[in-house]
Amino acid sequence: MWRFLTGASQPSKRKLGELEEKPPPESGHTRKFNEKWRTGDGGVVRNWLYFEPESARMSCTVCRQYAKEKNRNNSFVVGNKTMKLETIREHERSRCHIACTNVSRAQSEPLLATPTVSALMAMSEQTSSKIKALFRTVHAIGKKARPFSDFEWMCELDEQKGISVGSTYRNEKQAKVFMHYIAEVERHNIKKKLKNTNFLSITTDGSTDSSVKEEELVYVRFSHKSKIESTFVGIKSVEKADATHISKAISDIMDEVSDDWGSKLVAMGTDGAAVMTGARNGVVSKLKGDRAYIIGIHCMAHRLELSFSDAMRSNAMYQKVEDLLCGLYTFYHTSPLNRANLINSFQALGQQPLLPTRIGGTCWVGHLLCALDHFLRGYRGLIQHLEQIQSPDVQNVRGVQQAKARKYYSTIREAVIVRFCGFLHDTLTHLSSLSTCLQRSVVTIAEAHGALCSTQSVLEKYKTSLHQKRERKFVTVIRQGPMMKATVADCYEGITLTRADDDKALISSQKEVIDRLVENMNHRFQDASVGILHATKLVSFTNWPQSGDEEADFGDAELETLVDHFKPVLESSGVMVERIPDQWTALKSLMYQEPRSLPKMSWIAVNRRFQHSCPDFLALFDLVLSLPPSTAECESGFSTIKQVKTDWRSNLNPETLSDLLMVQLCSPEIRDYDPNAAVMLWHKDCVRSRRPDFMDKENK
Repeated sequence: MWRFLTGASQPSKRKLGELEEKPPPESGHTRKFNEKWRTGDGGVVRNWLYFEPESARMSCTVCRQYAKEKNRNNSFVVGNKTMKLETIREHERSRCHIACTNVSRAQSEPLLATPTVSALMAMSEQTSSKIKALFRTVHAIGKKARPFSDFEWMCELDEQKGISVGSTYRNEKQAKVFMHYIAEVERHNIKKKLKNTNFLSITTDGSTDSSVKEEELVYVRFSHKSKIESTFVGIKSVEKADATHISKAISDIMDEVSDDWGSKLVAMGTDGAAVMTGARNGVVSKLKGDRAYIIGIHCMAHRLELSFSDAMRSNAMYQKVEDLLCGLYTFYHTSPLNRANLINSFQALGQQPLLPTRIGGTCWVGHLLCALDHFLRGYRGLIQHLEQIQSPDVQNVRGVQQAKARKYYSTIREAVIVRFCGFLHDTLTHLSSLSTCLQRSVVTIAEAHGALCSTQSVLEKYKTSLHQKRERKFVTVIRQGPMMKATVADCYEGITLTRADDDKALISSQKEVIDRLVENMNHRFQDASVGILHATKLVSFTNWPQSGDEEADFGDAELETLVDHFKPVLESSGVMVERIPDQWTALKSLMYQEPRSLPKMSWIAVNRRFQHSCPDFLALFDLVLSLPPSTAECESGFSTIKQVKTDWRSNLNPETLSDLLMVQLCSPEIRDYDPNAAVMLWHKDCVRSRRPDFMDKENK
């Protein structure tokens, strides 16, 4: 069109939707923000109105915080440049602003003072009991790791039992909403606990779930007034299992439960993977930053497993025993017929059936101990069944099965193998007890170090004397052969064993195992004997002398080590560091006034008695009690994930998975659960009033 107009020029080209800034008016008058606009009609102050002089934009602080996603393009959310009073009034009357103001008011008011909770309290007792019954049902679903689809038929079952649950909210979608608020109550409880504590530690581990996603699980350990608590705080999917993504996932999880967790962090418990413990780019290093006092602790239970694995790696006798136990497990686990016949053999002998178990699958030595225990106690039943199955008179048995039975029968009758299994059983009994101690949720570094030292003492004794308890079950007999030549044979459980003259190889293998096990444990646990972890032995009263006069300066060096290392975080939490040595001396004097009760004393009782006289010293001990010896709880958490996120529920979104784990791991048991807090929180978070009887009124 411009071509046919006289004196017209081609207009400038711009993209569709591109806004063009209007030139200022020629008069030179520019509208400015008026401070009087902060006072509305009737003298009401507009506290929500915010003006940014640099960009000359007005915005609404309430809508910026509480506006829904669809209202995020609102001019008072992104910033409004139209400096007019009428513009402010229009926004004040808008539905978006009114809704956000109601949410803000509901969040700021006390729980019992909100209108929605007042409506809940005014509800009839019958309606209130219906809602509580629905919440109890959803809680039970979460505790038993059942799918949300069970909610509908469980409500129908309650109706058939005569329990009225109403017709509203009885669907799978609402069950997920109820589960979220049950989990939110537990998160609020965790937030309160972390707010009251001055120091905390993080234990974390990663694994792959049923949907082949890398999940990072985080627990928090803390001590308040010498009471140790360890709780699950969250789980998050990790796009890539490197230090950057893992550290960001941990930070996001912790930000949800604590605003100042970074300033309270004193230690991190992890496994020994390089991505976690790397000196430069590991997860611990990234979260530590410039706070040198934060320490990384390699899980002690994991280190114990690695020590045993390294000791057995090149031992020929152990390899033979491992192949035997794995073969027996496969032989009976994959064949229902062999399994049934073995049970019949035990019943014929009048014994309880002890089937071969799997020796692998997890990190703990207890599985191998269980397999050895079943093998040694069920030895007669195994021998009897393997003898029967390789007999030519037996029918419906394939030749391959008979060949395997002959091989296993020949191996388990060797005296060297049985004796070595007895030796492993006795050794693993002590290691398993140590592993169990290290896996307790409230175990301290000092207790773990004490259990470690006692186990090492037993192993050192094994080096000088290889006599084990299992040896008493062996009987050596002398038999006369056809040529009147005496031969030596070993008997176990009344069964004569073969190759009883190979004691040199047995003793050599046993000595090699003990030597390498002691060496590996000393190497992997060397940090427990020096430095910070060694100084924590003050926590255990078993390390205290019998009387205060024996060692007047007991614990002074260890206390100085702890104070020097954690001085920055102690001072930031308000602890008077210079008073700690004097309070330690005073506490020792008070404690040794009753030396007989010292072994039975607990730090909770000490804190209760001396909190006012020794507050700074007891604050330091709260920090020490917060240090995590192991990450066993994370392993337990992954076992729970396998129950919750199964192959049939592999599409659970991260938020729902986190809610389900929070309910199952942190909420009370079904018989102790009180739904009042969750019901109130559910009412509080709504803008409009809930209508629990809506469907009931329609059905009438």
